Amino acid sequence: MKRLGLRMFCALATALGACQGGSAPPAPAASAQPAEAHHPREVRLTAEAMQLAGIRTGRIERRALGGGVAVPAEVQFEPSSTAQVGPLVPGRITQVAVRLGDRVTRNQLLGVVASSDVSAARARLGQARARLAAADATLRRQRLLSTEGIGAQRAVIEAEAQVGELRAEVEGTQRQLAVFGAGTAGELQLRSPIDGVVVAVQATLGETASPDRAAFVVTDPTRVWVRGNVPELEIARVTLGSAAIVRLHAFPDLALPGTIVYVAPALDEGSRSLPIRVSLTRPDARLRSGLFGSVEMVGGAADERVLVVPIDAVAMVEGQTTVFVPADEANTFRPQAVELGRRAGGFYEVRGGLAEGAPLAVSGAFTLKSALQSEELAGEH
Repeated sequence: MKRLGLRMFCALATALGACQGGSAPPAPAASAQPAEAHHPREVRLTAEAMQLAGIRTGRIERRALGGGVAVPAEVQFEPSSTAQVGPLVPGRITQVAVRLGDRVTRNQLLGVVASSDVSAARARLGQARARLAAADATLRRQRLLSTEGIGAQRAVIEAEAQVGELRAEVEGTQRQLAVFGAGTAGELQLRSPIDGVVVAVQATLGETASPDRAAFVVTDPTRVWVRGNVPELEIARVTLGSAAIVRLHAFPDLALPGTIVYVAPALDEGSRSLPIRVSLTRPDARLRSGLFGSVEMVGGAADERVLVVPIDAVAMVEGQTTVFVPADEANTFRPQAVELGRRAGGFYEVRGGLAEGAPLAVSGAFTLKSALQSEELAGEH
């Protein structure tokens, strides 16, 4: 649907006002068609207004509407693109190094937690190192005595075993501290495991942190996929690896090509629909997790030729899908309710309300709707 710039919109509004003023002839009487009886209103435009709004007329035609159905969908972050970062042992938060919305790199410091468990592990490490040093000295002495024929070989073996045990204890404690993310003293350093953006900060200075709750959430916003739910009657149209087009309610002009990369092995029992996931070929920077839209499955064989109208020809008028058809006078249109079916590419399937070859405005439906509402508002006052 075309969007007018501010200057163009003002010019269009002026043109509309000129063509709606004073001596305009009354609307022609409704014909015998039932649809016109429900919609006796008309919109009169000047040729200048038609040109500024980009309103073009054409005829409804038959096309092979490729694909199949458009199913409800939601944008979601890929699970591997989100990291929940928190301490592995309880502690107190002593530093928060990032803010909500900050972009971070892999291994960047997010925060610091002081933990008594880490302090105890460091104390055990120090003690084990001290005992290991003493055992090493004993082992060297026993080996020296054994070579001089003074000490027994059994004492050397026992000293070697003691050194081995203490070395294993030291290495185990070091690995434990490394897993904790321990820094100096009794501190835990919370670092980002991925490149991304901080989308949640649940850490406050002095607050107690625990393993049950993530202190920081980091995600890579460029790695998203789209989850769709295919109705049970349309499952036959779903093929793993087939092409799809994703459209979002928030960005009606955005059409994102993708591929069906996952088809669930079973239906969702609650909705009786089949979950699918679509990987986008070129993710848009405006995508946000939680956005709703639809997935059009276009990878199958072409359907039979059906009546279609361009998407720009359709508007919602009083809760009814509507197109605008020419009236008796030149540059005059009236709303016509239609029943729509599938949507694929830039077209809707027409299931009722218009016959093949019928004339209509193939673009500018939103502008015609706005002009119609303006006339009705002026008439009320």
